[in-house]
Amino acid sequence: MSEGSAGLLLKAFLKGRVPPPGLIPEGLLYGFAGISSARSHLSGLTNIERLITTFCHREPDHVPCFPMISGAGRRLTGVSYPEFSQKPEAAAEALLAGFDLIGGEAVVPMLDLSIEAADWGQTMVYPEHSTPHPDYADPLIKDVDGYERLKRIDFKKANRMQAMLETCRILVREVGWKGLVSGFAFGPLGVLNMMRGANHLFRDCVNYPAKVLKAIEAITEVAIEYVEAQCDTGVQAVALDTLFASWNGLSKELWEKIEGPFARELANAVRRRGCVVVVHNCGDGVYFDSQIRFMEPEVITFAALPDDCRDRKELKQKYGDQVVLMGYVDTPLLSYGTPYDVMEECRRQIEDLADGGGFILAPGCEFPPNGPLENALAVVKAAEMYG
Repeated sequence: MSEGSAGLLLKAFLKGRVPPPGLIPEGLLYGFAGISSARSHLSGLTNIERLITTFCHREPDHVPCFPMISGAGRRLTGVSYPEFSQKPEAAAEALLAGFDLIGGEAVVPMLDLSIEAADWGQTMVYPEHSTPHPDYADPLIKDVDGYERLKRIDFKKANRMQAMLETCRILVREVGWKGLVSGFAFGPLGVLNMMRGANHLFRDCVNYPAKVLKAIEAITEVAIEYVEAQCDTGVQAVALDTLFASWNGLSKELWEKIEGPFARELANAVRRRGCVVVVHNCGDGVYFDSQIRFMEPEVITFAALPDDCRDRKELKQKYGDQVVLMGYVDTPLLSYGTPYDVMEECRRQIEDLADGGGFILAPGCEFPPNGPLENALAVVKAAEMYG
């Protein structure tokens, strides 16, 4: 999978710039990566060279790093969380500030997990200094019959999703060739969770799967439009959040029945648009094997070891040649640890996972919105020093 993922990444950067991009010969691609890897001993690589070399499972000058500065970026520009979440210009300015001032090779607008649910009609709460969330006292789906009452919405009138698209357009224009810009979408089961609540949803998946599937079908139809539109903004990748393909959600067998087929449709839609498929899953005991089988991602970004790996070395051995591994600095450590603590943990992860390429250093999830930004700088510094 590493060959195809590297070629797809390069084509994603070329799309719209070299008409038509065509197929990149694998020999040429690997020759480029080999030259970049060799040159890295003499001089530093650009962000794009570093990413492509990593995707080819060659070792760059140092491991790429993605500190996942999203909501924390608003503190650099002085905007409130409601502005960051709902105004594309404010969101893009904060994200670009994080990219320019903190560093790293990529930027992604992980604004919050309620974008899609809000457009479906879920009542939202927008705190001044923390992430927006559903009004838990007023779920849109209040009973099992509510799944079948959920009807497809008009994507063109979905205000928050349309704002996300504008954020992507600004980022693509401003970042250019300085780094990778990725879109982001919550998986259909996650969107449904925002409108029903996890406890009810998990029970309903067991007791009323046919009703749940009706709602997921409707959500996926719109989600496909959403990810295709993100790809059309010029982003090179789209991250699909499949949180519940883990011990935090459904059993592996039930996830494969309930969300797996629809996750495959979303991944295929991203791939058809010529973009890289990224799976984001910050749950415990992530089902790497199921997600790879259903979604064939080029990258998996994770916060904990997969359910079938005892340690990092087994993770690298089992999955390091199948996908680019991205992670997995603990977010509580980033919130409460010292920069030295953070750099030491990054060093240990680099030692276990970076050998042979195919590893991007990153937090397990979004950098804590109110966490100390010096710890984000420590992640970037560790990639440069130890990678």
